[in-house]
Amino acid sequence: MLAPVEIVGIANCVPERVVTNFDLEALVDTSDEWITKRTGIKTRRIAVEETAFGMAAEAAAKALKMSGVDKTAIGLIVASTLTGEKLTPSMASSVQKALDIRQCAAMDISAGCTGFIYALATAASLMDTLNVDNAIVLSSETLSKYVDWTDRSTCVLFGDGAGALVLKRSTGAHILYPVLNAAPDEDDVIVIKKEARTTPFGSPADGKKEYIHMKGSEVFTYAVGVMEETLRTLAEQCGDKPYTKIIPHQANEKIIDYVMRTMHLNREQFFLNISEYANTSSATIPIALADAYNAGWLKTGDRVALVGFGSGLTSGGVVIDWTMPNKKEN
Repeated sequence: MLAPVEIVGIANCVPERVVTNFDLEALVDTSDEWITKRTGIKTRRIAVEETAFGMAAEAAAKALKMSGVDKTAIGLIVASTLTGEKLTPSMASSVQKALDIRQCAAMDISAGCTGFIYALATAASLMDTLNVDNAIVLSSETLSKYVDWTDRSTCVLFGDGAGALVLKRSTGAHILYPVLNAAPDEDDVIVIKKEARTTPFGSPADGKKEYIHMKGSEVFTYAVGVMEETLRTLAEQCGDKPYTKIIPHQANEKIIDYVMRTMHLNREQFFLNISEYANTSSATIPIALADAYNAGWLKTGDRVALVGFGSGLTSGGVVIDWTMPNKKEN
């Protein structure tokens, strides 16, 4: 069961370094026209000095400040990441330390690019189970460290960044109808292996670096199918109070365009910022949420569907009744 909660703070953090499609022309056989036509991406942010943890901590601190919730009232932190710098402690625990929150539950979730949806549903559920009044949910990724920058089919797609929000218990439910799914990745269409490690009792590790391996056409087929299925399921759950706005995982604009056509949806219903940030994996949705709010696109009373899909193969969605004051009123 999801606790009756609402979002009271939202923020993102992205690296300073902007890498354009023209910059990539110097690395691989590609062009701005080729990338834009096939993906909708124009630029991406690449972490140079920044870390996944550092961006997560900054986004969480900004969201907490906006919320007005005292750090001592935070009872739970749930983080989503594929690219945290440490196996342990978790990113959530590291953010807890950075924010000087002396005691709370803290955990990481790994569900590919759907990670934020999983983290949000998990946090809202645990708030009910643990009787927690306030929680932080965050996603932070530095996928650029796992990109083969000689492979034009993947290096043009990814960027880095983080997003965070604060959940607060409310009198009514405003996080609704969570949908979480996974199907076996039988053909290994999205894989990032860890570097091989060994012991004194095994063969020496070869020291080979591992990068993102992705089968683009298979990913496209999977993504459009589960995105449409999730949006239809959420629409059925909403009944006579439909969602009117959609923030999807920002993986590839062509995926979103396809779903728009097949579901006869208007482009104005979607918030897209993939042209600016590219695919930041589990961080795309919270980054977009923060941008949508700051731009005034998200307004008090909006019912917005979030939908994600990613490696695993995972997918999921949730509906949010937006209650934060309009940006111009802050």
